[in-house]
Amino acid sequence: MFVDLVDSTALSTRLEPETYHTLVGRYRAEVRRIVDRYEGHISSIKGDGLLAVFGHPKAHENDVRRAVAAGLDITRAVARLSEQAQRKFGVAINVRVGVHRGLVYLDTDQDDVYGFAANLSARLCAVAVPGTVTVSDAVAPLVSDSFELESHPPVAVKGVDGLIGHHHVLGERPEATPLQTPPLIGRDRERSWLQQAWQRARERALATPGVVFRGEPGIGKTRLASEAAEFVRSSGGSVIELFGSPLHTDTGLHPVRRLVERRCGITRHTDGRDRLRLLQAELSANGMDPASAVPLLAPVIGVDPEQGYQPAAVEGRTLYELIAATVQRYVLACIGGQSGLVVAEDVHWFDPSTLELLNSLLAAADGRLLVVVTGRDGDWLRTDWPVTVFDLAPLNDEQSDALINALDPSVTDAQRTAVRNRCDGCRSTSSTLSANSMEPSLECPRHCTSRCSRAAALPLRRRAGGRGGRRHWARR
Repeated sequence: MFVDLVDSTALSTRLEPETYHTLVGRYRAEVRRIVDRYEGHISSIKGDGLLAVFGHPKAHENDVRRAVAAGLDITRAVARLSEQAQRKFGVAINVRVGVHRGLVYLDTDQDDVYGFAANLSARLCAVAVPGTVTVSDAVAPLVSDSFELESHPPVAVKGVDGLIGHHHVLGERPEATPLQTPPLIGRDRERSWLQQAWQRARERALATPGVVFRGEPGIGKTRLASEAAEFVRSSGGSVIELFGSPLHTDTGLHPVRRLVERRCGITRHTDGRDRLRLLQAELSANGMDPASAVPLLAPVIGVDPEQGYQPAAVEGRTLYELIAATVQRYVLACIGGQSGLVVAEDVHWFDPSTLELLNSLLAAADGRLLVVVTGRDGDWLRTDWPVTVFDLAPLNDEQSDALINALDPSVTDAQRTAVRNRCDGCRSTSSTLSANSMEPSLECPRHCTSRCSRAAALPLRRRAGGRGGRRHWARR
């Protein structure tokens, strides 16, 4: 990812050297803070441009998404910094961001990055509209399910033969809904527990309100949560969904923010005053007093008091406790007086405040609330939660074959065997490969490739290190 300050030369002629140095220093500090938050690494600073890599020295399965999300946050942070600069110095600043994925040459002695991928990210940055993020054709298919993209005609850039395709990042997408719901196979015990628990919740007699589906990525946790939501909705119950995000693990109450925005109909195009108006209408519709709830919920969805409400007259721990209590009341109000379901997806990515909310909901279930939790292994699961835990195992060969046949009855024996062998009992990978029309190449889905890259990089790193050098090839 390459980040560059727009028209920095012209800016330097309009400001005193000390003022210019202060402003550029603030800009660099904001970029560094955001890159650090997404666990990237700034490898090179060239003038007012900064080059950051994601995947080194710490690799994640979603490093490409992290880079794009960091770029969007940088444009927003610089926009806020520009407002301050206009008030204080009478000048505005802007930034461009370019993101590309490919092989780079890492010089760990000099903490620098070389290679075509690094150069192309800078060239993409140059074609970006000020205040925006532009990504290459190599990045677009990896993030199109998480971000809305606007494709542009290929352009010629300096030092590159041929034309380069590029895409403008419009913003984050709402939580995606699978195009096809695969059949539920091999989970009879878990499905039976859900049905019985929901029946007891409808009778207001559910003693253990929570169930945890725990396991590796793609094992079928989300499919079980979807099954629960389906039969709760079919019986007239209310369903509230909270989604964890790997990009917002340290953002307080981010799953709650997305919940409120979905229910209010708030999008990235909704301005502050409309956000406030929609929040007030949502609270009134659920029987809550906007006058008392807005000062506590508006900050959760990023609405400042300047948009038209009086902030809460408390601060510190007291304010935190009031916000937590109001969020809990809001979730319960959305369910109403009837029985309902709360789905907490990918809880291993929940921030501490949202985990506390989940704990409070389990405590307030009152026999009528079923809470379905999904997550990977980790220390997020509290031992005092009133939950039943199912550790999900991979599908066996017979179950995998049944799933593949259900998704594509025309599959041949050879194709079925190939998919089963490559998926190793992973439900989501079986579904992905089967849904891709059983291409002969049987390409591994991109999310599996990224997960495998961490393990594959270990022997490569050991071999490279064993040659006595500190310079390695890596993918960014």
